[in-house]
Amino acid sequence: MDWIIGGTKDSRDFIESILKQNKNNIIVTTATPYGKKLLEEYPIDVIVKPMDIDEMRDFIKKYSIKRIFDFSHPYAQEVSKNAMDISKGVNILYYRFERKNLENSFSDNKNIFYFTDIFEITNFISNLNKNILVTLGSNTIEKFKNLPNLKNIYFRILPTTSALGKLEECGIMAKNIIALQGPFSYDFNLAILKNYKIDYLVTKESGTTGGELEKIKSALDIGAKVLILRRPAIQYPWVSSNIEEILKIYLDERN
Repeated sequence: MDWIIGGTKDSRDFIESILKQNKNNIIVTTATPYGKKLLEEYPIDVIVKPMDIDEMRDFIKKYSIKRIFDFSHPYAQEVSKNAMDISKGVNILYYRFERKNLENSFSDNKNIFYFTDIFEITNFISNLNKNILVTLGSNTIEKFKNLPNLKNIYFRILPTTSALGKLEECGIMAKNIIALQGPFSYDFNLAILKNYKIDYLVTKESGTTGGELEKIKSALDIGAKVLILRRPAIQYPWVSSNIEEILKIYLDERN
């Protein structure tokens, strides 16, 4: 059995490619029920279970896992680190898909600022008397809740009960919530930024799959500044940004 760590658009693309080859010796895990729901149309086994390294060891033993294909989100670093460690511990192969980074596309733009962690970003924006759009996902919301200018900060998140609950717990008003499923086109991003009169966009290095290019271009075109949270720096034993390359490895059962 092969294990796909999923929940992303990239993992769904990979699964579709596998099924087209009439192969289905896989089991998929996602961290959230929402991630599983996105896979309902596929004839595969999906388990919702965030796992620590000991739970991964038990999972690998229970399902006789031979290979790990890691398609987790670029910022889910703990998942990838645990998967790499356990693959070494039980001597199975680990393959990582990593989205292409867009940094070189904007290397000379003076309205783009890069940050290594979320605290740098919150410190930077804490005294801004401007409208700010945060698109970092629901797991970072609590980092913003005590900022003095919270009334000027808007959050674009997935329209799920858990995400909306986190916003409510942090005291964020409904008028500051944009609950939508992405990725979005350039025109749609532009409309949102204009409607909320956004001066600063806070985003991640999500890559092409995450709609990052369209988001950043739309912000720059209206004169907004873009604050980008860098990806975690992780050294993978094997990594590729080419799904076709990983598919060839998957189909070659000798690997």
